[in-house]
Amino acid sequence: MTSAARPVISGTATSPDGPVALARVTVEQAPAPMPDLAGLTDEDGSFTLGTVGPGTYIIAVHADGYAPARAEVTVHALDVAIGVSLRPADD
Repeated sequence: MTSAARPVISGTATSPDGPVALARVTVEQAPAPMPDLAGLTDEDGSFTLGTVGPGTYIIAVHADGYAPARAEVTVHALDVAIGVSLRPADD
């Protein structure tokens, strides 16, 4: 008997100037306790968080020079891709 693969949350962090590289991506809220899921965006702003269970998650993105951004995503049985827009921080 094989088990079904669990979904992942992936996405892209962008700003008005384009992709945001090396932004910190974390799960701020999850439907159940789980190991910390976090990562960094790559040079084109893309990220992938580890496997997750179904439910609603709050994803936070922090990058130097930008205001923090958050996105809510609901995961069912399939992988989910999101876009997170960052805006320049107020000086």
